[in-house]
Amino acid sequence: MNVLIIGAGGQIPEVLIPLLQEQSDLKLTLFGRNADSLPYENVTKVTGDAGKLADLVKAMAHQDVVYMNFDNKKITEVVIEAMHKTGVKRIIQAGVLSVYGEVAEPFAAWNSRMMGGSIAHNRGIEALEASDLAYTYMRMTWLYNGTRSDYVASPKGEPFLGAQITRRAIAQFVVDNITGKRNDIKASIGLWEPGSENKAKPDFY
Repeated sequence: MNVLIIGAGGQIPEVLIPLLQEQSDLKLTLFGRNADSLPYENVTKVTGDAGKLADLVKAMAHQDVVYMNFDNKKITEVVIEAMHKTGVKRIIQAGVLSVYGEVAEPFAAWNSRMMGGSIAHNRGIEALEASDLAYTYMRMTWLYNGTRSDYVASPKGEPFLGAQITRRAIAQFVVDNITGKRNDIKASIGLWEPGSENKAKPDFY
């Protein structure tokens, strides 16, 4: 299976890429503005601009799964167009919580204050839900670095309860979907750390 990571220089890919390299049947292509400088071996590196269709089409040829490490509606629309041109159907996108105003109290008040509102607008999920793709959108709560790999996966329509999660756990969720342990197709999934429910804010703030 061929996996393309868009935004491969980010913090989640630092954890995700080594986990994917443990899977002997996966081949990785890393795409980013400075992909050639990334410190990974036995991968394909493609330097380009995710906002440019031609750059994406070049990197996306012959891929089976796209992982997009950031959330920008305009760029997501370009990614979707590139997927249509190349025939790729599967995408997993790192996104944000509160795209539906789903965050529950007591965490909602702090999160709204920090994010500048109770609903996050102009996010990739708006483009993905209107597409014909097999998408998974990750509504991630506040991230921190740590070794915990467990997560709560909450489907759309349920209250968002958790205040924090490790990047390691997010990476595990992505691996679980790529390897078939999970199959969150056409799904917007809230992700948080077990035990962080009903906190007023993350422990690290």
